[in-house]
Amino acid sequence: MEELERRSIITRVAAITGLEDARAEQLVAEFEIVFAKPFSKKLLSLRMKDIIKNKNPYLYRASGIESCQDIVRRAWQDYVSSSVEGFFGPFFESVARVLSGGVKPARGGEADLDIRQDEVVRLYAIKSGAKGFNSSSEDKARRDLNSAEGRLRQDRLRTEKKIAFAYGRKKTTFKDGIERLASKQFWAEISGDPDFYRKLLEVCGALAPLYTADMAMPFEDLLIEAHELFCEEGVVNWDKVLALVSG
Repeated sequence: MEELERRSIITRVAAITGLEDARAEQLVAEFEIVFAKPFSKKLLSLRMKDIIKNKNPYLYRASGIESCQDIVRRAWQDYVSSSVEGFFGPFFESVARVLSGGVKPARGGEADLDIRQDEVVRLYAIKSGAKGFNSSSEDKARRDLNSAEGRLRQDRLRTEKKIAFAYGRKKTTFKDGIERLASKQFWAEISGDPDFYRKLLEVCGALAPLYTADMAMPFEDLLIEAHELFCEEGVVNWDKVLALVSG
């Protein structure tokens, strides 16, 4: 991406959030470092053979797919939609650190965010959405927070423990010494702006070119491989697809 275009994105992010240019630039850099570049690297490593053998050929056939381009596009979109959330989650943690000035504790397996203010340490376990947050993930978050709290108590520091959701309709509750923060309240608490959860959506729109810029090349590579594996004159040979999936 041209530096001029990148500077334009930084300016746009600063305008949306009200952050000074330096912190807006930090936020853009975090998006690239923790999400866009790692996911682009993963996409470039993909092979059509590995993708298609995990797909349902019967569903694809029933969907009316006939052309090589259509099956590659469908398989590609299915892969991206099922994989991208795991890559995107760490960006929420980065946004929270940029906004709050907090840090991620050096020890692994503890909190995602450590904010110190007025002799109180706020510890956050940050989760993307509430939908996939089950009892096992809650147990892990609680153990992580308790572990971080135990270490800080040795230094006689007072702590507040929080499980925060970056999006979703989870309500704010308090149980067993841990506050569970709804998305709106979390972003308001971190940023000091009750409307930040809306602004973050606009920020993601401004950052989109940093993510989409690297999408074309992997798709074209997969299309070339599909022609070699199971396409003939631009049309899907379903017997070859079935052989890849079922042997």
